[in-house]
Amino acid sequence: MLAGRWPLTLFITAVLCIHFSLSAPGADSDRLFETADEVMKTVQRLRELDFKEPVQKEVKGRAEIASYVNRRVRGEYGGEALGNEGKMLRRLGLVPVEIEYRDYILKLLTEQTGCHYDETKKTLYLASWLPAEDQAPEMVREAARALQDQHFNIRRILQDGGAKKNGDRALALKSLLEGDRMVVALQSVLEQNRPTRHFAELPDLASVMQFQMAAMEAQSALFREAPAYIRQIVVFPYGYGASFMQNAWKDTSSWQSVNSIYFDLPASTEQILHPEKYFGTREDPQPVTFVDPAARLGGDWRIVYQNVLGEFSLGLLLNLNLTEERSRKSVAGWGGDQATLLENGAGRDAVFVNTIWDSDEDADKFCQAMEEWLLKRYPDGKSEGEPSTALSTVQDGEYHGMQRQGRSVYFITGIPESDRERWEGR
Repeated sequence: MLAGRWPLTLFITAVLCIHFSLSAPGADSDRLFETADEVMKTVQRLRELDFKEPVQKEVKGRAEIASYVNRRVRGEYGGEALGNEGKMLRRLGLVPVEIEYRDYILKLLTEQTGCHYDETKKTLYLASWLPAEDQAPEMVREAARALQDQHFNIRRILQDGGAKKNGDRALALKSLLEGDRMVVALQSVLEQNRPTRHFAELPDLASVMQFQMAAMEAQSALFREAPAYIRQIVVFPYGYGASFMQNAWKDTSSWQSVNSIYFDLPASTEQILHPEKYFGTREDPQPVTFVDPAARLGGDWRIVYQNVLGEFSLGLLLNLNLTEERSRKSVAGWGGDQATLLENGAGRDAVFVNTIWDSDEDADKFCQAMEEWLLKRYPDGKSEGEPSTALSTVQDGEYHGMQRQGRSVYFITGIPESDRERWEGR
C-alpha cells in the first residue's frame, strides 16, 4: 500500500500510464491473481461501473508478453502507412533524417512489457517477473481498460470516423481512453493518501504531466533519446486526456458525464486542448477543400499518403523554429487541415499541407507564423513574395512556398526547383 502525504508530481509519477519494466524478483502466481481480483473490485467501485463478465487472467513471462505486444503493435501499425508517415515527418523536420521512423516507433511501443489487457482475447496478462505490489498501479490502469472495453468497446472507438486515416482524431480518441484510465488510477492513489481529495479538484493535469517527462526519460533510454515531437505525442493522451476528464466532471460531478462522451466522441486534438470547444459551444473540424498537388505538379508525381496534422501537431511544427507561446497562439484558431505526401519517379518526396482557419484573423496569425517559420528553416534561401499573403524560397535546389487565400493557408516543402514554374502555374 502507498502511504504518506505525497506532492502532486509524485502522485502522477505513481500512476504514469507508460511503464517500462525493470528487473525485479519473480512473483507468486496466487498472490498475483488475488491482487488482480482486489484491484478489479476497487476499479469497479471508483469508476462506478460493474464488469459485465469476469475478465480472464493469465500469468505470463517477460518473453511471452513482449512477443504478444510486438505482434499486436505490428498488426496495428504494419504496412506502408507508418513508413510514409515517417517520410512526411522527416520532410517537415519533426523527426531527424537519421531515424528509421517505422522501426523506431515499433521498438518504442513494444518496449512496454508489464501487466497488459488484451481487448481481442479479453484477457489480463500479469507479469510473472514483477511482485504483485509493484504491478498494482499498472493493474489499476489495465483493469480500467478492461472495464472500458466491456462497456464501450475499445476497438469501435479507435476505428471511429476513419481515425486510421486521421491522426489528429486518433490522438483525440486515445486521449479519451487514456485520460479515463489515468484519473481512475490517480483516484486510487488519492484514496490511499488523501481520501478527501478528488482528481477533479487537482491543478490542471495537462500542465502537471509536462513535468513528468523526466520520470519517463529516466525509465527508458529509448524514450529519452526520442525527438521532442515523438515524446510530446506519446505523453499527450495522458496529460491532456486527464485534463479533459477534469472538465467533463465539472458538468455533473458524476461519471455519467464521462460515460456520455463515449457516445459523442471528440473529433480533434483542438477539442482536447480546449475542452470548451467540446463541452461548450461545439467546434468540430471544418472540411478542407481537396487540392491535388500531384496533378498541379504534373509529370510523374503521385500522392502516396494523406493524413490530418491537427492543432497539436501544427503547434509542434511551428515550435521547431518559433517560441512555444507564439506557436500555441498561432494555431489556436485551427479549423481543419489535410497533409499530403508526394513522390516522383526519381524517389524525391515533398509535403503539401492545406489548412483552414476559424476566421480571417486566425488565418493571418498562422500565415505570419508560417512565413517566419519558413525563413528560419531555410535561412540561406532566396525569398520572394508579399508578406503575410505569399512567400517562396529556394535553398539547395529545393522550392518551398506558402500562400494564403481567405481563411485558407497552404504550404509545400521539398519540390525540386525545376518544378517551380509548374507549381506556380507559369
